[in-house]
Parts: sequence; structure tokens; C-alpha cells
Amino acid sequence: MSDLSSLIRLRKHTVDQKQKFLAELYRQAEALENKKTSYEEKLVKERALLEEQEMLEALAWFGRFAEGVKTQIELINKDIRNLEQRIDIARADLRNAFTELKKIEITRDRRAEVEKKAALSKESKELDEIGIEGHRRKSEER
Repeated sequence: MSDLSSLIRLRKHTVDQKQKFLAELYRQAEALENKKTSYEEKLVKERALLEEQEMLEALAWFGRFAEGVKTQIELINKDIRNLEQRIDIARADLRNAFTELKKIEITRDRRAEVEKKAALSKESKELDEIGIEGHRRKSEER
């Protein structure tokens, strides 16, 4: 039987790389969410400031500002949706890689168990032969 340790190391490395990639996607999603929250907070803050000052010129400016912020938020939401799709794909890919790793580890463990049983069986047979031979010699001596 072949040694599976190098294949297991390769699969573990693959799983690690996929985990790192997925973590990076999560970081990007978090950064986008933070950026979106920042825009939303800025919009609320500017609206509150506008209500305090009650200036007509600022009202016209605020409308354009609000539209620009809403456009930015829509673009961020689109980016988040795209990133969520990539995250779903990366998660599925990671799951598959992990499944492959586990299959190989299970195969290795089963092989090790078979080899252990074979070694124990061989040892038991050898001890039985030694016992039988010892008994035969004692019988011959009498």
C-alpha cells in the first residue's frame, strides 16, 4: 500500500489556501459594509446639520449630495452582492476540498487499522507456533 502522507499534506495545504482566500473575501465584505455604514452615517449627520441651520441654499446642495451618497450606497450594495456570490462559491470549494482531505485521512486510517490487524495476526500466529513447538519439545523429552 502506498503512503498517503504526502497527498494528505497537499490536501491540507489546499484547504489552508482556500480558507485564507475565503477569509480575505470576508474581510473585503466587511470593509464594504463599513464603507456603506460610513456613507449612511454621513447622510444622517448632514441631514441633521441641515435641519439645524435651515438654509435654503444648503437644501439644494443637500439634495444632490444625498443622491450622490445613495448612488454610492447602491454601488456598494451591488459589490456586496457580487462578493456574496464569490463567498458562496469559495465556501462550496472549501467544503469540497475539506471533504477530499477527510476521505484520504479516512482511507489512511483504515489502511493503518488493516496493517495493525495483520501485524497482530502474524504475531499471534508466531506465538502460537512457538507455543506449539515448545509443547512438542516437552512431549518429546518425556
